[in-house]
Amino acid sequence: MSRLHLAGIIPLANLKTNFQVAIPEVLLPIGHGFSAIQKSVFECAMAGCNTIWIVANDDLAPVIREIVGDWVYDPVYYHSPAKFSSEQRKEIPIYYVPIHPKDRDRRDSYGWSVLYGIHCAWRVAHNISQWITPDKYYISFPLSAFDVYQVRTWRREISDPKKNFFFTHKQNHIKNNLPISFTMTGEDFKLCRRTVNQKTTREYLPPSPGQQYPSQKLPLQDRWSARYFTLEDVFEAVDDKNAHKVELDWHYDISNWSGYRNFLSSDNIINTPEEGLTKPHIHVKLPYTSEE
Repeated sequence: MSRLHLAGIIPLANLKTNFQVAIPEVLLPIGHGFSAIQKSVFECAMAGCNTIWIVANDDLAPVIREIVGDWVYDPVYYHSPAKFSSEQRKEIPIYYVPIHPKDRDRRDSYGWSVLYGIHCAWRVAHNISQWITPDKYYISFPLSAFDVYQVRTWRREISDPKKNFFFTHKQNHIKNNLPISFTMTGEDFKLCRRTVNQKTTREYLPPSPGQQYPSQKLPLQDRWSARYFTLEDVFEAVDDKNAHKVELDWHYDISNWSGYRNFLSSDNIINTPEEGLTKPHIHVKLPYTSEE
């Protein structure tokens, strides 16, 4: 059996919150020295992702790269019981992709950031070789607080090539508009993208009877309704039949001030991983100038 390529998708572009702070919300702390974006990267590593794709536009990506770096260690292999354990460590590359300009202010809802991240992960891998294209995608939302150490327990189910995986809380999951981690396949991606493109309004009204081409524009506020699609709208077509579903003991949607405050005031804690699993690892630049 061939090795499954599980790609982690972390959407940052078009994230809407009500914090009204001067820093990116994904840099807010959820633990001692542990930010929301670091939580998502660590979560993807715990899930067994082979690559991690962070969907962030050019204004945010450089800041995030300074925090999480270009690659992260797989926690499972970090303390490998071998003579030279450091040589047995597995590195997971991190890639940064911006939303395509043609989609901005048209389809770029928060859910579309996930779909575009999946598209980029598949396209980049396919341009290298068809044998390394992702088979499945694990989506992690930075402003979704739960015990990420539980992810390790369900690593095998997350990578199941035949069934999707959903974390749930009070029987709710992504298809109930709850931003909580789940997996989807390439076929799910195609169905979701098709649904968005079919449901969205566009710039023009459909052609009138007898007209070959549309000629009347929609009011500005009614154009490209996909900009306002919720997670439930975008991921309606994801297959959840016979899927692995794991009910979490606790979960907080911290994309709003109320949820963030409730999380910080609760007794639930996300322990900060050791420094080697959270500090940024940056690729060393080649010591050559453009003239050389």
